[in-house]
Amino acid sequence: MSPITRALLAAALLALALPAGASAAPSLVPVGTFAAPMYVTSPPGDATRLFVVERSGVIRVVRDGTKLATPFLDISSEVNTDGERGLLSMAFAPDYATSGRFYVYLAAQPDGQLQVREYRRSANPDVATPSGRRVWFADHPGEDNHNGGTIAFGRDGNLWIATGDGGGQDDEHENAQNPARPLGKLLRIDPRGTDPDEYTVPAGSPFGTAVWAIGLRNPFRWSFDFLTGDIAIGDVGGGQKEEVDFRSWPDLGRGVNFGWPCREGFVAGPRSCSGSFTDPAFDLPHPANTALTGGVVVRDPGLPSLLGRYIYADYFDGVISSITLPQADDNRATGIDTVPNLVAFGEDSCGHVYVVSAAGTVSRLQEGAVGACLERFSGLSGGTPPPGGAPTTPANPDRSSPTIRVRAARKGRVGRRAQPRILVTVNENARVTINARLAKSNLKRVRTPLRGGRRTTIRLRPKARAIRKINRALRRHKRVTMTVKVVAVDAAGNTGRLTKRLKVRRG
Repeated sequence: MSPITRALLAAALLALALPAGASAAPSLVPVGTFAAPMYVTSPPGDATRLFVVERSGVIRVVRDGTKLATPFLDISSEVNTDGERGLLSMAFAPDYATSGRFYVYLAAQPDGQLQVREYRRSANPDVATPSGRRVWFADHPGEDNHNGGTIAFGRDGNLWIATGDGGGQDDEHENAQNPARPLGKLLRIDPRGTDPDEYTVPAGSPFGTAVWAIGLRNPFRWSFDFLTGDIAIGDVGGGQKEEVDFRSWPDLGRGVNFGWPCREGFVAGPRSCSGSFTDPAFDLPHPANTALTGGVVVRDPGLPSLLGRYIYADYFDGVISSITLPQADDNRATGIDTVPNLVAFGEDSCGHVYVVSAAGTVSRLQEGAVGACLERFSGLSGGTPPPGGAPTTPANPDRSSPTIRVRAARKGRVGRRAQPRILVTVNENARVTINARLAKSNLKRVRTPLRGGRRTTIRLRPKARAIRKINRALRRHKRVTMTVKVVAVDAAGNTGRLTKRLKVRRG
């Protein structure tokens, strides 16, 4: 069993073993104050440094808990900060330990052109070289809002970018639904190169360009799951809904249309369009929610009450909530103090979670002591060592496949809505995919993370046209056989499979 699997399993068991109220509630532990901070992250494999991006164009280093006086990078003279513009995020290359390459996402002077730039670490690991290379750009004239804001490297080793629709009202510039334009999109590039504006479109692009998915309004904050590589996109809404879009690895929404401005959340959007649109995982109504700040799926074992849950907030009310993805079950407030102008959630190289307020503070989420330092899932960060160090390999790497157990819940009884329930148990934390077939009809696929050793009830839902067919079969026969196929992938990438035939009856 790998170190990350052991740590997550231990946290899960601890959370289950403690009685209600026995563990400390999540709280905010101050890291420091900054000038309009916008984002935090850390280089892969470096457990000593946290990098804080300030909107003006400055990046600060917090090393071993102390904010350094000298900026890591200062490009403030080149950053446009009108409206929602600024230096909005940064991402370290998977091979940062050896190459020193990192990337920033900004709105540039003079007219707010969106840019990804490449810089390099200097001989001093706390200071970058001041000159950089523009890798990618998208013109964004006329409006100073809807810039997107996050870049990150995926498990595939490529750089992912999410852009806003160009601003204005109801996608007035008609960018989001046009695959030929880079605004209102999820993009994927290989940023490596030497010349200005040099990048490569990786194989498998659905449109033959950097565009991976279309139909986004303002995906200001989105994230990859630290453990699984799945993507969750917080898309700031217009006049009706805020939404979170979820797509699992390795598909990650390839070629999908998230709907804006034809759709807004689960409802019709401000423009009438034809086509096929992908629904979000969940949406939030106005006016209670007005500007979503997308978050992260918590993998820090030091946060047992939030482990495996997606946390998010509204920029204006600052209330941090959590929900399970992709089912969007059990949406609830965390009880953590409200954070004014909450602009980002971030993670360091250990999986610890941070909350960023544009009002000037960065805080770490904790429940008691700081959680154990986790290594990222193999491939997610490239497996690079800390600066000056050597790659670390577990003495006994995990090569064992997860063990899966499945049985029918409620003695196989199914109600009029034809939704059978099953009990699924895996012996270690894993990501499971469940396909089932009942009365010659396919049930909806389920993808979900499961805690090791915990029996979980899964409800299987038929597709709309299958309900009558299943009910007719249950009326004609005392029992009907359901075939369930489960695939479980653990933190080390090992795959377990199980096919089970269960008896289902009307009840």
